[in-house]
Amino acid sequence: MKKYYFNLFIALMAVVGFTACSSDDDDYQWATVTGNQVYFSNQLPSSYSISKKTNSITVPINRVKTDEAITVNLIHTDGTGFFNVPSTVNFAAGEAQANITVTYDPEKVAYDENHKDTIKIASSDYTTIYGASAYSFSAMMPSPYELLGNGTYKDTFFGYTTTVKIYQNTEQPNVFRIFNAFDPVDDGNAEEYLQITIMKPGQELAGQTIDTEGLIYYDDTNSGYHHPTYDADVLICHPYGFSSTKDKSMWGYNRVLEYQNDGTPGEVQLAPFYYMNGVGGWNYSQKDGVIDIVFPGFEKKDFTLDVEYLGRLTDSSEQDYAQTQITLGADLESVKYAVTDGDVNELYAGIVNGTVEAPEVTSTSVVNWPLDASGTYYFVAVGYADGEEKAAVAETIRFKSSKEFAPTFTPVGTGTFTYTQYWKGDDEGLVISKSSADNTYRISHWGADVNFDFTWDPATNQCTVPAQFTGAVDDSYGDVFVSDLPSYTDEVTYADYPCAYDPATSTFTFNLVYYVGAGFFAYGPETFTVAWDTNAEAPAKVVKKPSFIYVPKYTSVKKMPQNMGRKNFTTEKKRH
Repeated sequence: MKKYYFNLFIALMAVVGFTACSSDDDDYQWATVTGNQVYFSNQLPSSYSISKKTNSITVPINRVKTDEAITVNLIHTDGTGFFNVPSTVNFAAGEAQANITVTYDPEKVAYDENHKDTIKIASSDYTTIYGASAYSFSAMMPSPYELLGNGTYKDTFFGYTTTVKIYQNTEQPNVFRIFNAFDPVDDGNAEEYLQITIMKPGQELAGQTIDTEGLIYYDDTNSGYHHPTYDADVLICHPYGFSSTKDKSMWGYNRVLEYQNDGTPGEVQLAPFYYMNGVGGWNYSQKDGVIDIVFPGFEKKDFTLDVEYLGRLTDSSEQDYAQTQITLGADLESVKYAVTDGDVNELYAGIVNGTVEAPEVTSTSVVNWPLDASGTYYFVAVGYADGEEKAAVAETIRFKSSKEFAPTFTPVGTGTFTYTQYWKGDDEGLVISKSSADNTYRISHWGADVNFDFTWDPATNQCTVPAQFTGAVDDSYGDVFVSDLPSYTDEVTYADYPCAYDPATSTFTFNLVYYVGAGFFAYGPETFTVAWDTNAEAPAKVVKKPSFIYVPKYTSVKKMPQNMGRKNFTTEKKRH
């Protein structure tokens, strides 16, 4: 009973208290609202979707008092000038709502650009405290892109492969956006995406009509990589924008490589200029495989083709052969091949059109091509699958006939070789000899007690060092080789890393790289200073001292840095 009584007591007190307070309301005067009380409804949308197919938005404005016709002044605060808003709204007598038409130029509409505005009733004489006197809204044309899925993006210039998200335009299905492509090199200014367009025959670019299926166009796109030497961002630019590649005949390396069954690309490649504004850049517009993009759902085929000259083979009948290994990718079905000492392109065309007799192999094979004379030849191979050409490659063969006498080497001086890279120290009293056949010179007992051969043209003082064995064998990586840098990688030239003779000091400077199959140990300049034998007589035999050179212990090898020099670099300015 106590609980019931207590609750009842509390309830009674509440009634008493309420009754006591209510006496104050008898004296309260409610506010009186006058005027037309114009306002914006709180049910208006805060955002609109616009398109190039329309040019206006309708905005209703309301009022409470409707007995007379009025004109109300309006102001708006669009700082971009995108919207045109009427300066007044007219209400007819008895009309509680009137509409204004906010217009815009459809030619200025672009995807994903958000435009904002606020419309206000200019005079407080027409507003009401019970409704909004201003209306803020935004308008945008959303991108019509849908996610296809994850793909891969490989850039051989920068030297990386990364996973990307690829979107397709639902209104223009030949337009794609590649997101996250530049993450591995971005220093902060990279574009959000790389957009590519697969052009169709009949379309125009830079005033030229496209007549080839599958060509690709892209706008200049900032990779975000800031080059420390030039203090500039590197852009990825389509070749149409440069004088040397402005013609459509130069755009063919930017193309679709394979399509999928649903019509979307499977694999595409780009061959751009890597360009820095006002500086120049690297022209890769005429190379395959610079940028490779594999689309979602595509199983990339292995159509790789490689040929390697293994050397001369002489049979029992004293016939010489150029022995070459042809290596087929897993999805290549056959390879046709032939050899020429003439034009490589003519031989390639002859293999493709069948005018040149070309043997065929269907698996990785070592083949022998008969040759009778020394010289420079070209081994051309063309790979096929599903009845179509999929790959082509050429290998230079510098062939030496067994019927020629081996050249003799005549000592012409002695000198000191200064090692600075793989070994450290001075090697004194080494004999230098000259070939009887050409401008080949040989340093005897070099490195790990082997011959070191190089060419030297006394007319220009330029030298080259072909790949050769150092005599050293690494415990982890095997035989160690040496050559000059331009012979090792086509990313540099002799202008970047020269090999030359200085007559003033009688010194050869070689920019050498010491390497194994997995990479290189060290690279840089080493010198050989000569005391020439003016009598051309053989100097006394010098016995190599075995233990004066410091031999470093390398625990790993390195890959050659990208863009070590000015290979493919051009100061050509972009056309505007």
